[in-house]
Order: sequence, then C-alpha cells, then structure tokens
Amino acid sequence: MKVTFVVPILLLLALPARAQQVLSFGSAITRDITGGETHSYTFTAAAGDMVSGPVELVGPETRLAFLDGANNLVAGARIRSFYLGGTAGRRVGFVAPTSGSYQLRLAAAGSQRGTYTLQLDKVDVAARLRGVVVTPREVNASERIQRLAGDVAARRNGAVDEFWREVAGKGPLIEFVNGQDQDQLVTFLWRETFATHNVLVGWPMAVLRGDDYYMSRLPNTDVWYKTIQIRRGSKFSYWLAPNYRSGDFLYTARLDPLNPAVFPDDPEATADLNSVLDTPGSPDAQWHSRTPVKRGKVEQSKFKSDLMKNERDMWIYTPPGYSPAARPLPLLVLFDGSSYVSAWWNNAPATLDNLINDGRIQPVVVCFLDSNNRAVELNYAGADAYGDAIVRELIPKLRSTYPLSTTPRDFIIGGSSAGALAASLIALRHPTAFGSVLSQSGAFRLKASGSNEPNTIAQRFAATAPVAVRFYMETGIYENVPSAALPLHELALDEGITASNRHFRDVLVAKGYDVTYRETATAHEVLHWRSTLADALMKLLKRVE
Repeated sequence: MKVTFVVPILLLLALPARAQQVLSFGSAITRDITGGETHSYTFTAAAGDMVSGPVELVGPETRLAFLDGANNLVAGARIRSFYLGGTAGRRVGFVAPTSGSYQLRLAAAGSQRGTYTLQLDKVDVAARLRGVVVTPREVNASERIQRLAGDVAARRNGAVDEFWREVAGKGPLIEFVNGQDQDQLVTFLWRETFATHNVLVGWPMAVLRGDDYYMSRLPNTDVWYKTIQIRRGSKFSYWLAPNYRSGDFLYTARLDPLNPAVFPDDPEATADLNSVLDTPGSPDAQWHSRTPVKRGKVEQSKFKSDLMKNERDMWIYTPPGYSPAARPLPLLVLFDGSSYVSAWWNNAPATLDNLINDGRIQPVVVCFLDSNNRAVELNYAGADAYGDAIVRELIPKLRSTYPLSTTPRDFIIGGSSAGALAASLIALRHPTAFGSVLSQSGAFRLKASGSNEPNTIAQRFAATAPVAVRFYMETGIYENVPSAALPLHELALDEGITASNRHFRDVLVAKGYDVTYRETATAHEVLHWRSTLADALMKLLKRVE
C-alpha cells in the first residue's frame, strides 16, 4: 500500500511564513527551522517532470508539501505531501501534472528548534524512462473501447472527445460479462496530458504482478486503458501511475482524474489519498457514512498495565442516551482502536450510533484499544500476556465504571488483520471473559515462532478442547497478496489471508464452534473493514426485545 502524508493547506497558510526563495535544483539547502515557522520555495517544472530528492531533518515535527504555484490546477492546492517527524531522513518528490510554477513548503509544529537539509533534482520524462520497456497484456476486451477503436479507425470526427465527455466524473468503465452473472469487466482509463510511455494500474492484486496491469494506448489517440475481469460487488482502493519506473511509485502514483471517490476523505489524513472503485452490490456503506440522528459519546483515556509495565491509548464509547443506571450492557473490545474510532477511517462510532438508533443492535459499551507494541501484542509472542492484562486489569476497571453484563457471550473481542488473530488467541485462553470473537480479515496465515507451517492458530484450536466461544469471521477475496510475496519454491507451502481464513473456519466448524463466515469482493484495507463492520455487529449484538 502506498503511504505518504497529507499537509492540511489551511494549516500551512496559517503558520508564520518566511519570504519565499527560489529553489535551485542540484544544490543542497541547509537551514534552521523553529516550530511555528513555514519555509517556502518556488520552482518551475514542465508537465511530466519528476522533482525529487533526499531530506534530512533533526528538530520539530515538520510536514513537507508540494503545492500548485500559479493557477495550473488550483493555486495553493496540495499535490503531494510527506510527514517528516522530528528526526527523519527520506526521499520526497512528485511528478508535475502540468507545466508551470510550483511551491515546496515545510511547516514545523511545536516550539522546538532544529535543522534540515534538502537537495532536489528535476528529471524529464525522456531521461527518466530511458531503457524502461513494458509490454501491456490484453486479456479482456471492453466493448466500449472496441467501439471507440472502430470510430477512430473510421475517422469519425469528435469520437474521442465525445468519449471523454461520456466518462468524465464516473471513474472506471463497468461492463457485464456476457453469459454469466458472477463477474464484470472494469476498464481503468488515463487521458494523456504529457509525454506518456506507460501507465500502471495499482490495485490490491497488482502489488506483485504489476506486469499484468499496464495500460494499452489506443493508437492515434490520448486514450490509455486497462480492462480486468473481477467479481461483481467489488470495492477496493487503487491508483494510477503514468510513466512508472520501479522504485518511483511514491512519486508517480496519483488519483484517477475521472473518479471523484477517494479514501480517506480527510484533509489531515496521515496517508495519501487513493481512488475508490465501488461497483454495484458492494458492501453497504450507509452505516458509517450517514450522519447519526443521535450520537453516543467517545472519551479518550489511558490504560496503564502493571502486569505489562506500560500504557496505551484507549477510547470508550457509550451509546446514545447512555445512563450509568442503565441495564447491564454488552462490551466490545476492538484492537487498533485509533483506526476504528477515527471519523476518516473506520468511523466505527457513527456505525454504532446508526445501528443503535435504527434498532438494529443493542446499546453497547465499546473499548477501542491501541497497542503499545503491535508487532508483539497482536501476535503469538505477546497475545497471552496482553490478554491477561486485559482480563485481569482492564475489564475490572471498566466494570467499576460502566454497567456491564456478566454473561461471557455478551463480551466481544475483535479487530482486523493481526487484531483478529490476537482476539482469537485471547478468547481461547479466556473463554469465561470473552464469549464472542469479531474477526475482520484475520491474519491467521502467520506462523508462531519455531513453526514451519502457516496458520499456527488453526493447529492450536485443532489440538485444544473446544471452548464456549462463537466467531463472526469475514474476509475479502482480494487478500492473497502476502503469500504471493514468497519465492516460488515456498509459495505452495504458505497461505494467503483468504485461504487461511477458510482453513481456520473449517477447523472451527469441525471442532463444533458456532461460526458465521462471510466473504466479500474486497481487499486487505480499512476501506473494506469500515463497510463490513455493521454486518458483524448486527450478528453479534442482535437486538433482544
């Protein structure tokens, strides 16, 4: 997944700024910077030029942004941005979408003093793509593109302009596959606005098979296209990278200009935006996207563990109309709490509010819990100790504050990816504390230390007497990328996310567990989990009249 950082433009404009300086390509700049300052540099670039280079920073947390400089797009609009932290050494860069002037801005936060060094270079398309040759593969054919090709061959005036007017603002073309109702054809499009040698479509399954997803150019036109066959109801993020060269996607990847749907839609998001393909029949997004009529309350605090000798952030959600005198309520503990609670990512509080307001689930208390060390606590090495701290320290603390049920089935533990793995391990160890598991794309393919086989958790459950825990498991069909990263001689010995979820499901069913399992045409990403969370909640927290 492509990760860069977004600079809020209003924040940049509000900070004190020094006079703009002209950036000299190829020359190193070393300057002191103090929290609250903004340093600004101007430069020009031709359409398609890549501007990039290293930045070293010691000092205040700083955000660096490349901005449009003079009405090429929208003056002051962000094109690409990066978070430098307080001590950083990294490369930054972008590709100029049009010819004109641009700005580089560094905005420092806090009050600390520091120093940065940067050196940027500018490389045109011809120089950067020298020696780069790709051969697009056309496996599927779009009827609309074939019709356009016929119009171009017949020299029908205005056919290409008419085509671009037809698709403007609609994103990829979606067409049905003749003779079957399971799949659909999706055609990604790029309109050439500068010298273009190739265009790569980046979507979840393209991460390790990029050669299969290069666009073709319709001869004698500015139309680039790539048609793939996918399941109906697909929903996933993607990006387009014109003039892609290995190692440069961080700068070349960009939003689809034809598609207004992006994720996340937060001007202060810490990750760069991706375009969103959302086809008819995809998971229902209404629960997280609707504005709740009545809202619950979310309060942030800390969970300090004496057993683990550390602390972490947590957020406690109480439902609309909550009263401490309320009847005992279920408890839901979700790992990776900051992601679930964020309005721009999972937006789980809105999902909960809407479901409760509509009478679809019981009122519930939710603990959104972050990890102190995610790689350890949400894996085999640390899940036992983490679970012990939750059961022996956190739950008593919550019981002393909120009216909670005493029935294990009403206590749900869950999360996505590694969070689902940890939740399953903790429930197996503490079935009298947690009687339900909510698993979103569980990272069950992971091996415990010393194991030679994937899906250690399936082996652990198979070898253990069943406990009174029910499971809601869901995963996407575009989640097999991790295993595909392995060399060929190990590929057959591993499992992807989708396969490992099916494997674990089968073990649970064979052992007699109560399991609800669902697959959707989605990928291993928050865009997927925020849309499917509601179904899990409606199953596990079904309203009791």
